[in-house]
Amino acid sequence: MQPTGLIRVVAALACACVCAVSASAQKPGREVVVISDLHLGVGKAPDGTWQPTEDFRWPRALQGFLDAMSSRGKDAVDLVIAGDFVELWQPPAEVKCAPVSADLGCTVDEMLAVAAVVAREHAGELAALRAFAAKGDNRVYLVPGNHDAGLLVDAVWEQFSGPLGVGNGRIVLVPSGVWASADGRIVVEHGHQIGADVNGYPEWPRIVRTQDGKQYVPRSWGEQFVQSLFNAQEAAYPTIDNLSPESAGARYRMADRGLWGSAADMARFVAFNLFETSATQKRKALGAPTAHDDPRTRWNVDLARDAGHRLFGAALPANDPFKAELAADNAQSAELRRALDSLAKDPARMPDADIRALCDLASATAADGWKLCRPAALGAMLESQFVPLRSVLSSHLAGRSKEHKGMSIFIYGHTHAMQPRWGLSLANGARIDVLNTGAFQRLVDEEGFLSRIPTGSSAAETLRRLSPEDLAPCYGVVTVSYAGGQPDPKAQLWWMPEASAEGRLISVGDPRCK
Repeated sequence: MQPTGLIRVVAALACACVCAVSASAQKPGREVVVISDLHLGVGKAPDGTWQPTEDFRWPRALQGFLDAMSSRGKDAVDLVIAGDFVELWQPPAEVKCAPVSADLGCTVDEMLAVAAVVAREHAGELAALRAFAAKGDNRVYLVPGNHDAGLLVDAVWEQFSGPLGVGNGRIVLVPSGVWASADGRIVVEHGHQIGADVNGYPEWPRIVRTQDGKQYVPRSWGEQFVQSLFNAQEAAYPTIDNLSPESAGARYRMADRGLWGSAADMARFVAFNLFETSATQKRKALGAPTAHDDPRTRWNVDLARDAGHRLFGAALPANDPFKAELAADNAQSAELRRALDSLAKDPARMPDADIRALCDLASATAADGWKLCRPAALGAMLESQFVPLRSVLSSHLAGRSKEHKGMSIFIYGHTHAMQPRWGLSLANGARIDVLNTGAFQRLVDEEGFLSRIPTGSSAAETLRRLSPEDLAPCYGVVTVSYAGGQPDPKAQLWWMPEASAEGRLISVGDPRCK
């Protein structure tokens, strides 16, 4: 349980001291290294084989990476782990986490039991981080994400803080969920609170709710989805959540076995699937906007909302199994269309920025998709870029810049889809460089996955056969070095096979990571 009374006061004072020590050590101009989404989970079964839900099987790659980054930064590195460091959404079989309602997950005691298993199974990785932080003037900052939001519960954090050795102030939990460099130029968060993300927490970073005398960790719709699909399917489809974006694996599973769950759940996933577009599409999307490329005026949002399921259908690629299902003449598809109509009309679940993003997608995907949103000026429609991510992030970063006025670099993770540096101009004139770390995980994008399908086989069969060990030993990272006093961010990949004695940073797109 969480400490109360005098215990909580003492704990708060101790944390304040640790944070003060850390802040004084966080000097401007230090080498900054950002990784995310390791998902250290429940480890191995008693027979020594990996549990199906365990994603992090790469302790040697992590150790090699930490050693290399410490050497690169002359033992004066700020390592920021931008969320989902540990996996608390996939409990071991003995911890049931049977919720009393759809929006409540594990009790605090159950979350504590999950954390104890993860800490035990990944004692080596925790020790490696502790040793990294003990070198020279290195520091580690842990930013909670959606899969490890439980770290914000004192008792859960204590399962990791002991093995990590946080008492010396060199490893710090960032309870706000937002880390900023000492000079204020670099801002890092996980990303699940951006826009109307299905993994967001409405009262973030407050994540504990009391009901009937028990404390629970609220369960987002995204967590419900992960537990109902990914957790149940990983034994049959070992790499279902190793595809980038994460929604890709679920689509191929659906093509194999059909729809699942309620129409409302499927409607939300169709939207999630659209916003989790492939890395290739995103790179095409992030070109510089035209002079009149203003998402606030380009589309008629009210008309787009009225288009409902037709807007979603236009935005889906021609070969997407959801597009075929949406157009099918059966009761299940009709119910899905009604659920999408309802979703489009609900500003709480689909803010205006998300509707504009759907319009961008529809105009880029379907020849007449723009007609569903009626552009304010035809010329703007004809020249507009495919910029859904720009629309959503502009709104989010406008809010962040009020608190972090010196922000010029924004780094996040969460989507598992690495994005090299691209620029975003805010209404206040600020220019922000945006990067996504991808994940410190073995992943494969859709192009790479499809290239692995043997002749005569299917995507579903390949998804069943492929294991994480079959994927390239490449892990996402963003480094920020200071040159002439200016921060220079760069998205890269750490390449290191588990059998190798050393690894190296390589460029995004390197053929070794296909």
